[in-house]
Amino acid sequence: MPSTRALTAAAVVLAGALAGCGGDDPKDPDLGGAWTAALAVTSAWKQAAPQATGTVDISSTGSTSVQIAVVGLAPGTEYMAHVHDGECDEDPPGGGHWLADPDGEDAAGNIIELSFTTSDTGVGSTTVSSDLVLDDRAESVVVHAPQALADSERLDSDRVLCGDLEDD
Repeated sequence: MPSTRALTAAAVVLAGALAGCGGDDPKDPDLGGAWTAALAVTSAWKQAAPQATGTVDISSTGSTSVQIAVVGLAPGTEYMAHVHDGECDEDPPGGGHWLADPDGEDAAGNIIELSFTTSDTGVGSTTVSSDLVLDDRAESVVVHAPQALADSERLDSDRVLCGDLEDD
């Protein structure tokens, strides 16, 4: 028969192992949720895109769906948008890309990104689904202009729009 000390040690090890298993539970309060963001033109782009604005709706429970709609951007232009880990008042606006694995690469499969092309009137929208589930590190959504457009506008930043995520 095992000693009380051995049973206690085994119970402590088992409890620790079970406690570590809950990190990816979709019911974890730090994982998933629903957010909205009102996109506003960044200070760097106020002159180049003064009428730019947009909205973002995110649902992230088990997977993530991001819907974005924008107006006032350059016509017929492909833009990228990403979920970011900083707020819009940071420098640069939105901080860095939100990474599902913070120790992983800033690359497809570890980020949530959207691509859309604006109409001839500068309107664009898209909805993207991802298997990644956002957590409390997601702070904002940033719309990036193509580098060629930023260069033609003589701007050092490609961050056209930014919106802080608000609980829905």
